[in-house]
Amino acid sequence: MPIVLVRVDDRLVHGQILEGWLPSTRARELLIANDSLANDFLQKMIMQSAIPYSVNIVIDTVQGVATLLRDTAANEVKRIVLVDSPRDALRLKRAGVGFNNLNLGNLRTNNMTICLSRSVMVGEDGLRDLRTILAEGVKVVIQSVPFEKPLDLSEVLRCFPET
Repeated sequence: MPIVLVRVDDRLVHGQILEGWLPSTRARELLIANDSLANDFLQKMIMQSAIPYSVNIVIDTVQGVATLLRDTAANEVKRIVLVDSPRDALRLKRAGVGFNNLNLGNLRTNNMTICLSRSVMVGEDGLRDLRTILAEGVKVVIQSVPFEKPLDLSEVLRCFPET
């Protein structure tokens, strides 16, 4: 199960993924873990149509993707896993998906109260979930595209004391 990237990006599939992350990681499979998208036939078709034919795409619930990753642990296919929130990244981790690195790409929320970077804004719940992921030993970086210098979330959070 070589996961080459686990990324939180509320836009899921877009140019940064297609033109940046897929080529730089040489991933052959894109797994989108999103409960609502998994049940939206039209949106799934739209996302699937954007992916190059050389890349397999799987869109399923968070639990469905976690099960797939656990069941195909010996598979050598390079994979990118996308979720749209820190909560879903934490759900994947707790469902047994082993990853030690998490990339924060683009994240905006209706309840945005905390700006972590120009592209990552979270509410109190998102911040709490990110702190939990860090506490579980995952290195979290903010990095929109592969050629951008990653920003260590642990360093950023020094400006946001826990309450």
